[in-house]
Amino acid sequence: MKKLSLRSLIPNLFTFISLTFGLSAIRFAIDEKYEMAVSLIVFASFLDNIDGKLARLLKTNSDFGVELDSLSDFISFGIAPAIVVYLWSESLFYESSWAFVIFYAICSSSRLAKFNLSNFENNNDLKKVKFFSGISTPAAAGLTLLPMMFYFRFNPSINEILIKFYLFIPAILMISNIPTYSLKGIKFEKKKISFLIVVLASFLSLLLTDFWLAMILLIIVYFLSIPFAVYEFKKN
Repeated sequence: MKKLSLRSLIPNLFTFISLTFGLSAIRFAIDEKYEMAVSLIVFASFLDNIDGKLARLLKTNSDFGVELDSLSDFISFGIAPAIVVYLWSESLFYESSWAFVIFYAICSSSRLAKFNLSNFENNNDLKKVKFFSGISTPAAAGLTLLPMMFYFRFNPSINEILIKFYLFIPAILMISNIPTYSLKGIKFEKKKISFLIVVLASFLSLLLTDFWLAMILLIIVYFLSIPFAVYEFKKN
């Protein structure tokens, strides 16, 4: 801690903001402001991707930052999404199962512990850089909040049984050994850069004009990529 400079604290500042968003999401859900609660968790996930990249860019990687990021992820993506969905389902059906919230939190904490241990033991393993084992906690948060996003955007009829047991799905995926893509390991050929820019510009445009639809498409595309990740992982 004595060796940490002001520059090294910049990535940690983004981590603290992400943590603040996660905790505030619970507060807004208690006040039944569910759209704001879900939005804050989404923004927290964006910041979670920024802090690590900033640390690498500024060359300020530290064990403190890694542990802080992991603890922040547990609050923002391992607890907050489950509580938000629980409170939302309670507002719709008057009764929901708290046991699934506990199960989700246990799985997310196990996922983060396994991820930290895996990074420590296999830091130079190319497969470990390109692929995660199971889905990450931010990805699990996105899948957890997907029914709420559908509700905000399309206002469909809600299946009570599905929502009550829905948290079981992302919880199991977190502790599974299914290979999924890691953003750090994804690389694009130069000839595909132009296409990638068009896709990103289109997504940003949709994000500004129809936020919930953009998030729904992003989450669906990510989970549709899992079979490709499994195939590529086995191929290599």
